[in-house]
Amino acid sequence: MKKTFRARVGVAIATLSLISTAAVTAAGASATLNGDLTFSSSDAAASINPAMGGSSFDEPFFNAAIPEFMSAAAKVSGSSAPTSMSLYSPVGSSSGKKGAIAGTYAVGASDVPMGTVVNGANLDSSLLTNADPAHTLNSYVQVPVVLGGVGMMYNLPSLTKKFGKYPVVLNSAALAGVYDGAITKWNNPAICKLNPKIVNVRNIRNKKHKIVRSIKSCALPNLAIIPVYRADGSGTTFIFMDYLNQTQGANFKNITSGTEVFPNTTFNQGQVPNSALGGQKNAGVAGDVEQTVGAIGYVEYSYILLQHTLPAALIVNAKGQRVALSQSSVAADAAAFSATPPSETTAGVVSNFSIVNGKNSGDYPIAGYSWAIVRQDWNGLGTIGGATASLNSEKLVAKFLDWAVQSGANGGQNVAKEQGYVPLPSYVVAVAQQQIGSMKYNAQPLGLS
Repeated sequence: MKKTFRARVGVAIATLSLISTAAVTAAGASATLNGDLTFSSSDAAASINPAMGGSSFDEPFFNAAIPEFMSAAAKVSGSSAPTSMSLYSPVGSSSGKKGAIAGTYAVGASDVPMGTVVNGANLDSSLLTNADPAHTLNSYVQVPVVLGGVGMMYNLPSLTKKFGKYPVVLNSAALAGVYDGAITKWNNPAICKLNPKIVNVRNIRNKKHKIVRSIKSCALPNLAIIPVYRADGSGTTFIFMDYLNQTQGANFKNITSGTEVFPNTTFNQGQVPNSALGGQKNAGVAGDVEQTVGAIGYVEYSYILLQHTLPAALIVNAKGQRVALSQSSVAADAAAFSATPPSETTAGVVSNFSIVNGKNSGDYPIAGYSWAIVRQDWNGLGTIGGATASLNSEKLVAKFLDWAVQSGANGGQNVAKEQGYVPLPSYVVAVAQQQIGSMKYNAQPLGLS
């Protein structure tokens, strides 16, 4: 049975054995990182409590990983291990970025790297003013921590009861129509065409009661579609809109202006139908869909797999295949981009992070990475995430992130897998370790091993 992060927090946590993952050396890193959990009394880790928050896409991972990290460290380091780390706050990607800049969070998480530029516009222009180091992108490192899929959860109880073995099939054209108001009913011909197995059959019989003809009709209900979207700034929204933009482009229109909708972290007024519902965070979208018959909403896979009971639609991928959201189909999508892995420049810009609409067989096309955003050098910051900005507190955060991206039975990516994410590919782990290894205190390496 899979363990949810909610179950882990309220019960005693089983300790883990010492991590034995092979070390990964990344170009530019200041040390060979291997998920080391060794803490000495001089590290004062037990008294440090750095706050973390941001993307709700990441909540199931972080809130399972934080107690697991402390438990694993205690197995190795005893009373010198960290014991006071608070759970992660799922406040949304935009708030995660703001928290990292303001120092509210020692780790701010977002599904869209800070400083992302779309069509010449920096999505974080209001945050990154370049007026001082706090607002300059190259003062931060951005670490990929999880890989996950975005599912289209829907609430059609009568349909599920009668056609439970046939999940609804949707493609990007149908989804764009739903979210820009062009498609308003579940039995719209475009959706019916995608679902030839969801049909009612009426048999015509002759006088001898033999079937001479069968008439098939779409069994999808004549019910209004209620699209649910993220009302807060959301990286999950960006992944979903990035997918619609890359597949539909000019067919995905702003219903007020009629102009094309480009990827952003918010659905601004006029971009969704009047019937739509705005939910706060992934949990809010999932809750709204569960409470509203006819609703559909986009949520990270863990919110479907572990915490809710409604089905997710199959999505037609670039190969024309009807693909279910699963860890294997998300992994297949990520693998389609292995030749162009994410990278981060010395200026802090992350490139090649989008992995929507992979072109290989078996790809689930709505997927993405999420990123931990951390100040690169904590010297002189005073406090950060409620903790004194010392060498010890920065080392604790760096060690946590290093452990979090490790694969293998006892690494943080095993926790990610249990929560419905996909373990990071090895080449993405190398990117993560390069970024963690570049963290410094007073311009000096942290001395991680």
